[in-house]
Amino acid sequence: MITVLQSISGSYFSSGIPDVEFSITGYRAGVVISVDGAQIYSEHLYPVNGKIALTELDTLLTPYARQSLKVALCIVISEEAEDSSTATSTVTLNADIIYCAADVGTSAADFISSHFLTTLDGEKTTAVNRLEYLHYIGTDSATATAHYDDGSTKAFKLLPVAGNSKYTTLDVSPGQFFLDGHVLVCFVIQAGERTFRFSIDFDEPDCAPVLVFDNSFGVEELLYCTGTHTVAPSYKRESGFVGKYNRNYNIRETRTFKADTGILSFTMANWVDELFRSQSIHIVNFRDGNPNIGKEILITDSKSEYTNDDDELPRFTFSFEYAQRNHNVVDVLRSGRIFDNTFDNTFN
Repeated sequence: MITVLQSISGSYFSSGIPDVEFSITGYRAGVVISVDGAQIYSEHLYPVNGKIALTELDTLLTPYARQSLKVALCIVISEEAEDSSTATSTVTLNADIIYCAADVGTSAADFISSHFLTTLDGEKTTAVNRLEYLHYIGTDSATATAHYDDGSTKAFKLLPVAGNSKYTTLDVSPGQFFLDGHVLVCFVIQAGERTFRFSIDFDEPDCAPVLVFDNSFGVEELLYCTGTHTVAPSYKRESGFVGKYNRNYNIRETRTFKADTGILSFTMANWVDELFRSQSIHIVNFRDGNPNIGKEILITDSKSEYTNDDDELPRFTFSFEYAQRNHNVVDVLRSGRIFDNTFDNTFN
């Protein structure tokens, strides 16, 4: 007989899947684990003091959850006698696993029903002509309520731009909420119980670089850096005499870019750490108002220290390089200006 001592059911984040523990009175247990109907594990396990534990399920299941954001987990446990491979009893456990690399201090079911897939717990500052996305688990219909400088509001229905039966992606770029004769101040996105607020930066600062990265939930978010952008290429040369002449026979170029996020709110400062822990980051270039995903980059150094002093606001700096070996990149879709408007307009 199988006695389940610690079970799973409902929804879990991949970073917090509990162990499964059970006892058997038979000789061994056959354990089969399937994800979305596809078998990924099948073994015979033998009890110790009558008990068997399935531990570190997060290590096994996270890569599958990462691919689909949400997967259906099924664990079938079959007890077998020593003289036969035929199951004498069977138990089936089912659960939904949602990809998340963060340690979220609430249950997965509560979080996904009330939050978008972002760690930004507060409003996000955006500006005219920026591209913004929001993602959530489920297929609830979504609306945007735009607020204008004269106190008026208008509701907009949002249609998904990507997703499937498991999750939804929304384009929440502020440009679609503008009205003639009105100044957009902020807008609030709602989908089911989820709400998220964007505020408008009227300074409309130049942005370089613009980066798209995978966050802790495996979906893409965008960061617009408004501080100084610096390019610092370096070259390593190997030379030797070829005949009568000294030649550089091997030149290795490393283009290091230094970025400054600009002044951040404290909630956005906590969120920007998502960029520094991301394993997939690309440059975004805008041409004629259309975004183009550019080269993959690798962050080589970052400084994200800040305090709670009243006279200090967070501002982060970081360095990055092209992820590819060849750094001699001709970027015909250049993202933003390296220097400010005054410099570019003067010397162009």
